[in-house]
Amino acid sequence: MQQTTQLLRGNYQYDRNAYIAAGEPMIFHCHHYNVYLQAVIEDTSSYLNVYPMLSDSAQEIVYTQFSNFFKENQDLSVEDKKYICQDYFSFCGFGIIDLTNLTEEGGKVIAPFEHYGIGWKTKFGLREKNKKGVAFFAAGYIAGATEAIFDLPLGTLCTEQKECISQGDTKSSFEVFFRKNNTEDENHTDLVASPQEGKYQTYQLKQPSNTTIDYEGIRQALTNMDLQGDSQTGLIDAFGVLLTRMYANYYCLISYKLLRLFEDEMGKDGLPLAAELLTEAGHVCAYNTFGGVMQSTEWNAMIKPMIEKKHDWVHGITAVVNAFGWGFWEIEELEPNQKLKMKIVSGYEPNNYLAHFDSHTDLPISFLASGGIAGIMNLVYNTSLTEDFITLDESEYKKLIQKPSLFQAQKYICRVKEHSQFDQITVSSIAS
Repeated sequence: MQQTTQLLRGNYQYDRNAYIAAGEPMIFHCHHYNVYLQAVIEDTSSYLNVYPMLSDSAQEIVYTQFSNFFKENQDLSVEDKKYICQDYFSFCGFGIIDLTNLTEEGGKVIAPFEHYGIGWKTKFGLREKNKKGVAFFAAGYIAGATEAIFDLPLGTLCTEQKECISQGDTKSSFEVFFRKNNTEDENHTDLVASPQEGKYQTYQLKQPSNTTIDYEGIRQALTNMDLQGDSQTGLIDAFGVLLTRMYANYYCLISYKLLRLFEDEMGKDGLPLAAELLTEAGHVCAYNTFGGVMQSTEWNAMIKPMIEKKHDWVHGITAVVNAFGWGFWEIEELEPNQKLKMKIVSGYEPNNYLAHFDSHTDLPISFLASGGIAGIMNLVYNTSLTEDFITLDESEYKKLIQKPSLFQAQKYICRVKEHSQFDQITVSSIAS
């Protein structure tokens, strides 16, 4: 590759609290949410056909992103394009892939390190050999990147995983080949381009008057941190977790496609169950991700010195969220140990839904936000994390969710459901 070739990176857009790379919003999430959300979806596979959407969604997004990038950089050779796609995979913390042997007809891809396989094994242990490999995202990434590299139509190719690190293999491997279409029109595919930034909003980060936490200072410090995959592994080991700079639209597409599958199978009566599963994934994410952040060396060095009162912990982690690319999280009301009302502007969940899905829903769809806000209050007021180090494991989580003082979303205004200008989520103790 020529040294002058522009690598794909992106920029943080402070007017909408989003990191944008070639039109795609990228957000920070860790292996706990990545593999747990996938496990929740996979648990429905006995009655829903969920596996295709896990890889197809990644393919739609990655194809759109790289096609746009390559159109803006038209002097790239095939080798340059392969390198750029490999490099971005590692930059984002997804691991390492070797696309060298790919042709426009497909081929074999080796991944000596891969985030989902390693993350699954770290969180759940070894996966059974009689199951599919867990690297559905990587499979879709590889297919979409290959189509963009060779300027093929979206949906021309698909990828099958052959080996998986989660199952004890020394590497993950994939086979790329032509997709077999199920219609008479050989050019037809159900895959559609990514909505990219979607219906985003612009706003300004506000500094609350009732806390010593410096919101803007934290946002500037975190957004300027050099968080990218390790040169040897392509993984981001930070804040006590395996972090990824993940596609916001990937979480949205697999979640909202799951809603559609539930509705197709069970009617509207199935939607509350799907919502409960997806919200719980958001709560698990908060418990592990926010808990890991609040016990990390980065937190102790940067944020803990600002804390004077217990409620500052809530403000501190909210300030951190405002550097994750999730939109603007603004505390409107905080009653310590009682209630938290959070306003969210340009949240990545409604941004996607309003742009990508042609029908409105009576169901609130900000599942990550709902579970995440409850998770903040549970960590601060239902664990001893603010006084001492705690082990964030499954046994402690089970104790947490059985507490009568558990926080859950009790009042929920959704930008999609209510046609509001923002989300407003209030969490309070289920005992109150």
